[in-house]
Amino acid sequence: MQYSLFIDFDGTIAVQDVGNRFFTTFSGGRSIPIVEKWIRREITSVECLEAEAELITAAEDELVEFSKQFEIDSGFELLHALCAKNDIPIRVVSDGLDIYINAIMKKHGFEHVPVMANRGVFRNGRLKIDFPHLDGSCGHCANCKGAAIRKHARAGGKSIFVGDGYSDLCAIDEADYLFAKADLATYLNQSNKSFLSFETLYDVRDYIENRILKN
Repeated sequence: MQYSLFIDFDGTIAVQDVGNRFFTTFSGGRSIPIVEKWIRREITSVECLEAEAELITAAEDELVEFSKQFEIDSGFELLHALCAKNDIPIRVVSDGLDIYINAIMKKHGFEHVPVMANRGVFRNGRLKIDFPHLDGSCGHCANCKGAAIRKHARAGGKSIFVGDGYSDLCAIDEADYLFAKADLATYLNQSNKSFLSFETLYDVRDYIENRILKN
């Protein structure tokens, strides 16, 4: 059996929700009510991100340097090694911004891992956001993780998804193996949906090695 692994970034690979810290810090907290509206699904991810970006006046180098302070789950290295050994492609799928994801992944030596994310660009000195992965079948996400699984999972294979938050909801019914923690796990429990609980990526790595690959 062939497998594909799709993994969220904020709060999953990165220990913290970098996107939230990013916008909260550089907007002076003014982004918080916008995100609360997004959580209540009153606005889409595109609307949320564009509104947040309008609040940012920092320069590009400031944003990149800010991003470099964040650490990743130390279990990602072993998870990545396990996948490489077993020919399981890894794809980072995020409804956040590539500008901070790429900076953090490069800092930790994983710049070669494919990343699907919204694109943070600077035009006339201001942060703007492009949406190269916007999928018309999803009316909420800017980068739908369910659509990513449908598009990039190996034909005839099985998909593994790892996530922690509300931006992961579209992956729920697409993944063959669903790992969840934090807000995503709470949602799944409340919805009586089954999932594999994890605390760190060491847990994910161990389960894949000892359970999934041995089936």
